[in-house]
Amino acid sequence: MLTSVDGIKGQVFDYIIIGGGTTGLVLATRLSENPSTSVLVLEAGSAHIDDANLLIPQQRWLFMGKPEYDWSFKTETQHHAKDRIFTWPRGKGLGGSSAINNLLWNKPARQHIEAWGALGNDGWTWEKFQAYSKKSERFVEPNHNTDVLTYDTKLHGEQGPIVTSFPPLISNLEADFRKAMEAHNIPNIQDASSGEIRGTSPSLSNLDPSTHHRSYATNRYYQPVAGRTNLKVIVDAYVTEIITTKVNGLITATGVNFVKSDNTYTANVAGEVCLTAGTIMSPKILELSGIGDPAVLRRAGIDVKLDLPGVGMNVQEHLYTGVTFELTDHFSGEQEVNTFDSLATNLGKQKELFASGKGTLNLNTVDIAFVALADISPELNAKVIASLQTEEKDAGLAAQYKIQAEHLREKVPSLEILLAPGPAKPPPQGWDASKKHVSLCFATNCPLSRGTIHVTSKDSLAIDPHVFENRFDLDTMVELIKYCRRLAQTPPLKGEGEGRLIEIHPGPDCQDDAAIAEWIRNNVNTTFHTAGSCSMLPKELNGVVDPQLKVWGTHNIRIADLSIIPLHVGSHTQSVAYALAEQAADIIKAAHE
Repeated sequence: MLTSVDGIKGQVFDYIIIGGGTTGLVLATRLSENPSTSVLVLEAGSAHIDDANLLIPQQRWLFMGKPEYDWSFKTETQHHAKDRIFTWPRGKGLGGSSAINNLLWNKPARQHIEAWGALGNDGWTWEKFQAYSKKSERFVEPNHNTDVLTYDTKLHGEQGPIVTSFPPLISNLEADFRKAMEAHNIPNIQDASSGEIRGTSPSLSNLDPSTHHRSYATNRYYQPVAGRTNLKVIVDAYVTEIITTKVNGLITATGVNFVKSDNTYTANVAGEVCLTAGTIMSPKILELSGIGDPAVLRRAGIDVKLDLPGVGMNVQEHLYTGVTFELTDHFSGEQEVNTFDSLATNLGKQKELFASGKGTLNLNTVDIAFVALADISPELNAKVIASLQTEEKDAGLAAQYKIQAEHLREKVPSLEILLAPGPAKPPPQGWDASKKHVSLCFATNCPLSRGTIHVTSKDSLAIDPHVFENRFDLDTMVELIKYCRRLAQTPPLKGEGEGRLIEIHPGPDCQDDAAIAEWIRNNVNTTFHTAGSCSMLPKELNGVVDPQLKVWGTHNIRIADLSIIPLHVGSHTQSVAYALAEQAADIIKAAHE
């Protein structure tokens, strides 16, 4: 239940969870299933319970960049991307980024999960991932567009908290997109949730078709159990430090300091502190607590409690942009093409239509093609493999690059192409109710560049993703633009005659590789999928947590969020976050049986 600081006075908790976001609320729900176990969640944002701004999909303008909902982190200047400073949105409040994400629900390739085990993490397998993913999910079969919205119920959960479904409205270009992809030797697959993801398939959304509302960690994990007396949640509680002492040579957490209403308080713990603050904030909290690279800590004026140089390292981010087209024909056969344009040109009507499951507030991207670099450019694929085998690097990165090279050789998908029903960026001439746009968006999901997230003082954080530091990440995006252009000229996606897709971004003047690269540097953006800053790796490979998610050198501090991913996955990350948290809950329970 939501409580005040007075509501925890004098208590010592079995578990304190730092961060009431996606994974934090999963942990809180599962650990409090035992009524004799006391759990405290400290969330820096507000509760946002039953907030229509979050529940009604596709209303990003109501929360993105708004301090009440979004941390809006800023990166350091990115020197390989035109000295840009990127904004990284993150959910601020209960549910974390599950409250503000773009709703897409898909799963990585089997090999991406198996790579975690290959990097020294016993117990992290595809089979376990699939079981925990199903545990988190309740899939609802579609009753519309069943020729396009294909699925295999065996690959999905039936009783889990998070409701997944296909959006009520689709673009109606999906069939043409799939046929064009097939012409480029990318197969259609019924359901990519099997772990065999190379091909085009429809992606689910975390939407409840009975209400058309967002299904997320707050309303599906926390709210049904909010009445548990052994589960207490304090919102607007900003954690500043994990309080530790040394016991038998191990750093041991005894409590957590947090600020609420400009006052500092301490919550006491007898069992474990679970850090679920996300890839950006989890390393920050460790470093503020004296756990990290001694050189980083000393520069920031922080006393060193534990020498753990991997904290804040190995940061990996999916990057995306897209080729945007104006549609000259607003129909595909007899079906009208649905796009997000009407949210900008006729929002009032879309709001009226929403409750009935119609209108573009109920629209979302459906078709995603997961492809390998060799599908896009065999020549670049060969160059990257050769480079990964010769480049000088530390042991931790060398182990990752060895696996990435194997994946490239085996054509494990590292890229995605989305049929997006709207412009990837606003049309240059402004919005026009008579026009519609679609985009072939794409993302690089297995980057070679590695970034850092470190405190620079007790009050400041330097987020440096090192965008395009490895030139092959940029080269891959150049090839993706060229591939998407070829795709747009491929029937039946192309349409009749001269075609129905008029390119507006990057535009017809942007042709050679140098010009395309320049456009990408100016337009590439984050996907909000950052991982790796507290990697689950052996300590000698710059690891931060062991396979039981315990911070190396500590007795009772664990991390359970996307920061522990040692090598990024080739999918959207929310299904991974939920499965990871479900597995973490079982690991923690087993440790205390």
